[in-house]
Amino acid sequence: MISTDDHAPLHDPEVARWVTLGITGLVASEQSSLENALDSTEVRAVLEEFDPTGQALVIGSNYMGLPEVAGRPVLNHRRPEWIELENKTTIDQLWSELSVPHAPAHVVDVAEDALWRLWQVSELMDSGWGVVWSGDGPAINGGANFVRRVRTHAEARRVYRYLAPKCTNIRVMPFLEGIPVSVHGIVFPDGTAVLRPIEMVVPRRTESAKFLYAGCASYYDPPAAIRDEMRNLARRVGEQLRGTVGYRGTFTLDGVATADGFRPTEVNTRYGGAMTCFEDALPQLPLALLQVALVAGHEVGISSIEFEDLLVSAADTTRISAIGANVKAVRPESEVERPVVWTEWACRWAHEDEPAHGSLRLRPGPVGGRLELELYQEAVRPGRPAAPLVVSAFALADQDWGTGVGRLEPAIAMACEREVEAEVAFEAVTA
Repeated sequence: MISTDDHAPLHDPEVARWVTLGITGLVASEQSSLENALDSTEVRAVLEEFDPTGQALVIGSNYMGLPEVAGRPVLNHRRPEWIELENKTTIDQLWSELSVPHAPAHVVDVAEDALWRLWQVSELMDSGWGVVWSGDGPAINGGANFVRRVRTHAEARRVYRYLAPKCTNIRVMPFLEGIPVSVHGIVFPDGTAVLRPIEMVVPRRTESAKFLYAGCASYYDPPAAIRDEMRNLARRVGEQLRGTVGYRGTFTLDGVATADGFRPTEVNTRYGGAMTCFEDALPQLPLALLQVALVAGHEVGISSIEFEDLLVSAADTTRISAIGANVKAVRPESEVERPVVWTEWACRWAHEDEPAHGSLRLRPGPVGGRLELELYQEAVRPGRPAAPLVVSAFALADQDWGTGVGRLEPAIAMACEREVEAEVAFEAVTA
């Protein structure tokens, strides 16, 4: 096992050797350093000792684009034409090819006068909520790294200064009010399995153009019409990817559940982070290894429709959250965790012996600290989005732990807010 960091999970040293590379940081920089390290003399020496005949197979990370490591094939490597589909400045072509309703967008080349042109386009596209600028960026461009909300001249100047040195093109589209949602498709040899929608927990920073990508949760239920719309589109996207680039395995279709329906914004051609909601809903099924097998072209012994029925049923029954954010204001040396409760949307620490709705955790992280929120399934009813709970919990962490996340505001469930509110009994469960 070759690991980027120095943490080795429980393993049998008689069976496996754990090799650490001492690489830390955020995903994009970590992955780049990993791929460079895999070609180093030190790693090659370890591989030759383990596999002198060169017959081993490599299972890489979800982001790995290397087809081989020291002559040994990477089973789940991402082909260049698959990676290119993640470019946020070109994906609108796919919506047009599929005749999908989508928000208008305009792509501007980054050049000396680009700021003036970007602002002109932004004024035309702003429908009252501001606009969103998305840069093409590197091959690994997730977690809202190169995505910013622009509402003023000052924000435009700051965002341009950040994106221009890193990007070739910037896409401008209207800001869409609604819940950010993602639906996963998994391309099998016989068809595309489509899973249930997952809320992408992306609060807005009230004092910044940045978004905070804080993970995902499966508690939110879009209206039935939007759920069907998302799943139908994901199936069409999967079949399009199969036919055009020979795609296999998992992809994510991301967008916003708006008052006008689902509006897609991007596709990520990899095993998405929100797959943890399905892993935990059906822990006896090794989804990550199934992904490797599909990409490598192995027979997995189950049809796409059987797999879809199995996983959608489990995920609709068992709701999961995987919520967290890196924080730079603190550098904890050890982990601390405390239970919390919500009174409507306000969050406080749970009293002793009081039933908790969740727990806040602060532990050492890659850039300082890692703030995590766990929602207890038995205490949080399905239906409502998790983002408001996250906003209030992170505010509590800022107040008492000094985590420095800053002021946040949640996305607004435009299409189904009244419908969901009517189903929640505050006297029974306040979370």
